Amino acid sequence: MSSVDLAPNNPYGLPLRAPVMTAAGCLGFGVEYERIIPLKHLGAIVTGSISLHGRRALPPLRLVETPGGVLSVGAWRDPGLTRVLCEYAPAWAAWETPVILSVAADHREVAAALEGVEGIAGIELTFGDDWSAAVRVVAAVRAVTLLPLLVKLPLHARLIATARSVVDAGADAVTIAAPPRASAADPHTGELVHGWLSGPAIRPLVLEAVAEVCATLPAPVVACGGIVTAADAQPFLAAGAIAVQVGSALLANPWAAVRIAEALENAP
Repeated sequence: MSSVDLAPNNPYGLPLRAPVMTAAGCLGFGVEYERIIPLKHLGAIVTGSISLHGRRALPPLRLVETPGGVLSVGAWRDPGLTRVLCEYAPAWAAWETPVILSVAADHREVAAALEGVEGIAGIELTFGDDWSAAVRVVAAVRAVTLLPLLVKLPLHARLIATARSVVDAGADAVTIAAPPRASAADPHTGELVHGWLSGPAIRPLVLEAVAEVCATLPAPVVACGGIVTAADAQPFLAAGAIAVQVGSALLANPWAAVRIAEALENAP
């Protein structure tokens, strides 16, 4: 398949050699896998989400299997900005594959420190449950950096209007969708646990949302939700997504995104 650009109107641009990316967090910060997986076959790597000062994962992250996916309970690892700049970015600068830093908090402060940093090709902004602040945050981030901005939005009733608004505020592309809230029984205690659902269970919902947004949004759309195989990815691309992100599939098979990229490249 031909290369694509996630930020065609941005002075930096964000070209991908393949329309397959990793989703935030599911391949860590990439450095954990660079000696195992041929990362150069991927279009881009989206890192784990960070904040300005980082945090200890309290409660620690747990992954609870469900019939159609996996429930993430607790907090993903957040090393903070200083460690990213001192330890990870120098490694990323030597890679052929662009790295997009996921930022989940302190958005403006983190973005202001990234301009001109080698190894960081773009930023993906996430908002947790507070998606209503997305437009304000995007405008604040755009005021301090020219770096390509992706905005990861959850599924909700005003998704199309929100996607348009964040693009108007300065986003170069939108990612659909952030994992929805869900619950499951703890396999050890039977107690109800709450978290975020990812995996094949959400794929039909995300596909519907991607198709609707692509039909009206004059900006690149990246699809994320339950993509495990190239056959899963193709309907999203046919619906208008410029690229796909592979997430929970990487937790079971770290090669999944590479295999999908290779299959799409060889597809007739």
